Amino acid sequence: MILLTVLLSAQTFRFSQEKDDEYRIVSEVREGVFLDDELLGESSILNRIAVKVLDADEQGASLFVNYSISEKSLDTGVYIYAMEDSVNFFRYHNGVYGDIPEDDYLPSVRNIPVFPDEVLQKGDTWSGMGEEVHDLKPFFDLDYRLHIPFRVFYTYEGQNIYEGRSVDVIRINYHFYKELDVYSLPPGALPAGQADLPNGVYGDFEQVFLWDPLAGIPAYVSEEFVIRYSMASGRIYTFKGNAEGEVTEADQWEKESVKEQIEEAIQDEQLEDISVDISDEGVILTLEDIHFYPDRAEFLPGEENKLRELGKIISRFPDHDLMITGHTAYVGPHRDGIALSEKRAAAVAEFFLRMGLKDSSRMVIKGMGASMPVADNETEEGKRKNRRVEITILDN
Repeated sequence: MILLTVLLSAQTFRFSQEKDDEYRIVSEVREGVFLDDELLGESSILNRIAVKVLDADEQGASLFVNYSISEKSLDTGVYIYAMEDSVNFFRYHNGVYGDIPEDDYLPSVRNIPVFPDEVLQKGDTWSGMGEEVHDLKPFFDLDYRLHIPFRVFYTYEGQNIYEGRSVDVIRINYHFYKELDVYSLPPGALPAGQADLPNGVYGDFEQVFLWDPLAGIPAYVSEEFVIRYSMASGRIYTFKGNAEGEVTEADQWEKESVKEQIEEAIQDEQLEDISVDISDEGVILTLEDIHFYPDRAEFLPGEENKLRELGKIISRFPDHDLMITGHTAYVGPHRDGIALSEKRAAAVAEFFLRMGLKDSSRMVIKGMGASMPVADNETEEGKRKNRRVEITILDN
């Protein structure tokens, strides 16, 4: 990121929200988890958030937001799809959210940033109320969404240049502490049996926020954070790390035209057993009967040449990320093939990493096993078609 100081000017900040506007936010979170002073583990999480404005008026806009979360494999260094969810909510043009059902855990961070009505100049400060929602089920086995309100402090630091365009720099920080009486939670929220339960949470966050004044949306954000959960036993879980995220407006590509371009290129390169289709997510390249050693994720000789030529075709779409999905044929009543299909998808992603096609934050893998057959598993031809890898050039 190249950031150069330029002439500063006064600004009025508002989200630009017009019907059918679309953009995406891609962020990487690197986090360490500690129990007292002992490091329990480290993780890297990729968040892909797609935002579409469904309707808008003079007050704000109704948004449809899709969240996709992937976690990096320590073995392969590629991101593995973990979960996906979506939500609708209203956001006023100044950044304040409308009412969201109490039990919804998304969006997990709300009302940041929020802008004042007045014109801001370099050095101006303001504050507003924000909120985090922590889903306590995954880590603490508590079936409860903890809502944490806090005051957010903002400083406008003026204008800079980010990736060739003028942006406004806003420094954001907030802190919170909230006690938690788990025994007052609704019936059924507590885990069965005795457990060491949380009784309070502390958080400390610092962000540098780059705002694109022409687009009326963020351009980039970086964050340092610490979250500490105190437990009834006196022990403390600490989640500490940093995050970086970029915002990109959706480009209006024509999927049918892209499909035709790819099909023509495949024919010119005389690549076999590759079909091209269109889905809601993007343009899908299906590698039928991709050749691996039996029950392994290692390519047979010659397959890497096919992938190399296919990678050259995919490189024509540098602004679009990839979803690589592995499938297997039916492997018996006691094996679902998920692990093998995931490893084979990872092998394709790792090959693309080595050839420099995309970096790890631009690819996500998924293993579907034998759950989505496209042909009859009772025949060898059907099994051949079901053993496939799908590469989706995602619609941004």
